Amino acid sequence: MNEANSEKISEEEEFSNAYYYFLEALTILSGDVDTQCKAMGNFNVAWELKDDVCRGSYLLDMPKGKLSAEEKNGIIELIAALSRIPNSVLIAADTEVANKKAMNNPCWITLRKKAYKLIQILHKP
Repeated sequence: MNEANSEKISEEEEFSNAYYYFLEALTILSGDVDTQCKAMGNFNVAWELKDDVCRGSYLLDMPKGKLSAEEKNGIIELIAALSRIPNSVLIAADTEVANKKAMNNPCWITLRKKAYKLIQILHKP
């Protein structure tokens, strides 16, 4: 192993990386069904998208995190709302039809709006 690969990333880099992927997942969640399914490769879209966004909980406890109370509360509220998705919606699916059916469930309507609102909060100056 060379030295470049053995160096640990800084806490700032770790936070930035986690934040980047959280925003990416939020952006997908805030999109329409077609966009969501395409972005997730029509593979277990409901489950994978929920899991990807819920990983944002890591941001809450990161030592070098720079989240405001409003941002933290927004993340907590969204993750709580995601936890209420019915298990019947979180299906294993590998076809476009099955994934679009899952993502057209009415429970996603509010979640898309919450994700969009959280993106706006996270982008405040």
